[in-house]
Amino acid sequence: MMQESNLSEKNAFCRFAMGAGLTAFGIAKVSRNPECTKGRLMIAFGALKMAEGIFKYCPTKALLGSSLESAMSNSNNKSISNSAMQSMFSGQNSMSSEQIDKLMKDFSSAISGNTSGSNATASKQSDSSTSNQHSSESKNSTTKAQNPS
Repeated sequence: MMQESNLSEKNAFCRFAMGAGLTAFGIAKVSRNPECTKGRLMIAFGALKMAEGIFKYCPTKALLGSSLESAMSNSNNKSISNSAMQSMFSGQNSMSSEQIDKLMKDFSSAISGNTSGSNATASKQSDSSTSNQHSSESKNSTTKAQNPS
């Protein structure tokens, strides 16, 4: 039974190259010390990555993709469609610029803790004026500590 490929060409090549390097490094370690468990694990993991690169199929990615798809279909949150989720796992970017702008605004509001951009700008201005006051006070106290007279 042949599995459907779930890796892009670039991803498969990178996996193969990194797997070959890891396998070679593991072989070098085992050749110096035949009882080296770390070297044997490197060989096994590198060979696994090389096989993923050759067949362009990652079983872990397929398992996580199917688990997330079922979780998304069972949840009530429909902000990300299944096609967008599938495109993210297949290595393709199909998000529109409007979706990216909305995500960026949501992210910036979550970081600042505010719901609107004008509040974020106002709080940044008040924070900068407060920090300027605190820095001038600390300079004065430092000067007084150095010159006790």
